[in-house]
Amino acid sequence: MNANQRTPILICAGHTGGHFFPAVSFAEAVKALHPEVDIHMLMSRTPLFVDQGNVHKAFHLHMVPLSSPPHLFSLKGFFYLLKCTIVFWKTALLLSKLRPRLVVGFGSYGTVPGVLCAAGFKIPILLHEQNAKIGRANQFLARCAKRIATSFPEVKGQISQRKVFYSGFPLRSVFDTPLEPADFEKPPDKPFTVLVFGGSQGAKRLNRAFLDALTALGAEERAGIAVIHIVGNDDLDHMRQGYERLGIQADLFHFSKNIFEHYRSADLVISRAGAGTIFELAALGRAAILVPYPHAYAHQKINAQYLAQAGAARVIEDEKLDADSLLRFILELRHDRAERSKLEQSVRRLARPNASETLAEEGWKLLCQQD
Repeated sequence: MNANQRTPILICAGHTGGHFFPAVSFAEAVKALHPEVDIHMLMSRTPLFVDQGNVHKAFHLHMVPLSSPPHLFSLKGFFYLLKCTIVFWKTALLLSKLRPRLVVGFGSYGTVPGVLCAAGFKIPILLHEQNAKIGRANQFLARCAKRIATSFPEVKGQISQRKVFYSGFPLRSVFDTPLEPADFEKPPDKPFTVLVFGGSQGAKRLNRAFLDALTALGAEERAGIAVIHIVGNDDLDHMRQGYERLGIQADLFHFSKNIFEHYRSADLVISRAGAGTIFELAALGRAAILVPYPHAYAHQKINAQYLAQAGAARVIEDEKLDADSLLRFILELRHDRAERSKLEQSVRRLARPNASETLAEEGWKLLCQQD
């Protein structure tokens, strides 16, 4: 392969952080290893938390709008199929123009047109599954793929094991910096700091349960707690008023790009159980209480179960979430440093520091097999 020849690679990814961020991490790893690569990303819509100007500097972003599928046996389903026909046509035209040497899919319904069109053009396909249970899109597309990478050592779902390899979860480069022992040593007068968030856009049910749990504490207990809370788009005023009423020191955000710094400041994390969150916890070794989001094909429930069975997190099912259950775990982990240490050590075992590079190298092998 001529080193001076530009080599296009197309990445297909969903619009949530759990799909988008590992796709970007993979793109950065490929560019670092092979500067001659031109990265193109195909999405159904732009994530709300993305600065498009910076994204366009890193790679070429292409949008072919596609909404989530309704019930197909309905009038909406009929019109959705008509729309899909247009989407597939636009996607096929894009691929015929770009002529990518490799297509990499990172899950969600938005990746289906790009990967299926790639299969039609006989372009090698690499899929990455972020969760402990393979998603419907990746399961549907698995027959088209040459290789399927997984974030977890074991993945539930019906896929050909001969195609599967364990890469780990590609994290953003900021998580390549390990925390030093000093980061875990807190001054005696520093309050016990809890980081709370529900994913890239927050989670109202989790927000309210946490606030109710703090309300049940006495004034002395509350005085020793500080909170960093990413509340999402529509809950900020309510939560701010609640913390002011309780007299609790709290830093509140709609969305924050400084998640690494928030993890470093936290003694305990309370969050949903998306794959990105889990592998960020693993990379930095943070004790967590996970409340898996109950919908979306039960991905988060399976993720959380995996950690619970490994002794790497406390888990509360969403339907059982209330102030009492949450408060019980908060108090246990606040006052038992040894138990927090066990969780931190156990979750670190899931970390794969070179996941992005592993995925990039496998993709490059598939690309080179065409030569």
